[in-house]
Amino acid sequence: MSTGKTVVVTLNVHGIGPEAAVQPESSLHGRDAHGRYAYGGGLARVLDMLRRQGIRATLFWPAFEAERCRDLLEQSLRDGHEAASQGNAFEDLATLGDREGEVLERARERLAGLTGSPPQGFRYTSSGFTARTVPLLHQLGYRYDSSAIDDDAPYALDADGGPGMLELPWSEGLCDATHFSRRVTQDRAYAHWVEQGDALLEADGYACLTLHPRADIGVGRAARLQKVEQLLDRFRAAGASFMTCGDLAARHVPAR
Repeated sequence: MSTGKTVVVTLNVHGIGPEAAVQPESSLHGRDAHGRYAYGGGLARVLDMLRRQGIRATLFWPAFEAERCRDLLEQSLRDGHEAASQGNAFEDLATLGDREGEVLERARERLAGLTGSPPQGFRYTSSGFTARTVPLLHQLGYRYDSSAIDDDAPYALDADGGPGMLELPWSEGLCDATHFSRRVTQDRAYAHWVEQGDALLEADGYACLTLHPRADIGVGRAARLQKVEQLLDRFRAAGASFMTCGDLAARHVPAR
């Protein structure tokens, strides 16, 4: 990384998709329906917060969720946020075999059809990559991936079959779901974020904050978003600038 401090704010747009991938949507009640909070107010609240902060973020959309949230997708684009891909509907890439390329291509086409331009970035957290994934992403025209947690700073994907592509790793310690899935308090999650974020920015000048709009593992609720805003204010006071993943990748990867 170059000198200076850069924070990328990313949002995994998950509604009921993770549950609907493994059980009928009609059976999603009670705690299994937490994802509906994203549609009813969680995602809109996160977008409002980003607007107050004047930050352009990268939203990783499974096509399943993008098609259910067209109004909010369009609002995010009007606000200047980047729309990146997170596959189709939480499929397990490792189980697709020879269909993997077809599925990845379809996901890119579906999102491009909704946004008007093909996504430049990809993230997948529902399962592990296969040996074919990065080469397939390269063939489809992606400029970067943001699925790995094997480094603290961006690195080239040439050796992984993605010549000219960049990996923008995310951090488990700077992910809301890491902490809220364990039912920690907002204050405790904030303390974890501060420790991780301060250390990453000091060490490599790069930090990736990952959020979800859900009510259970995410920051869709107002009290949690207050802590996110405190964290963003802290990063800004430390001299960090905010960029989308696409803009950061463009600094390192020539246009294809």
